[in-house]
Amino acid sequence: MNAGLLLILRILFLAALYAFLGLSLWVIWKSISGRTSPTAQEPIPPLGLSSTIMESSSAQIFVTPKVTIGRSPDCDFVLQHEMVSARHGVFSYHHQQWWYEDLNSTNGSYLEDLRIEEPIVVKDGDVLFCGEVDVNISIKPIS
Repeated sequence: MNAGLLLILRILFLAALYAFLGLSLWVIWKSISGRTSPTAQEPIPPLGLSSTIMESSSAQIFVTPKVTIGRSPDCDFVLQHEMVSARHGVFSYHHQQWWYEDLNSTNGSYLEDLRIEEPIVVKDGDVLFCGEVDVNISIKPIS
């Protein structure tokens, strides 16, 4: 092969390599600098919680990504019953689903007949038992 032709091929190869590296760095920079919180863009379906304790009913609807339940007045959904821990559990919305996690409560949390020992996905119509208190879960679809 001609030495001049080899020189031109080497220069073209280096130019293509630098163009590829530059494009890769630009794409990485755009993905890092343009990143926003995914939960900020994602609409949260309303979580409805209702419970009846000694003929006293309570029901609330939440649109925040975290909802704590328990006996403490600091909780979002307060359950005034001696079998419920001060901070019994927490609902959180991520991965486009509502999840429930027991916060090491004394009497445990149950979804239907299953004891909750790790975070679990909850769906519309589920019944959560915090000790002896039942909490009805309703999740409204986003319209």
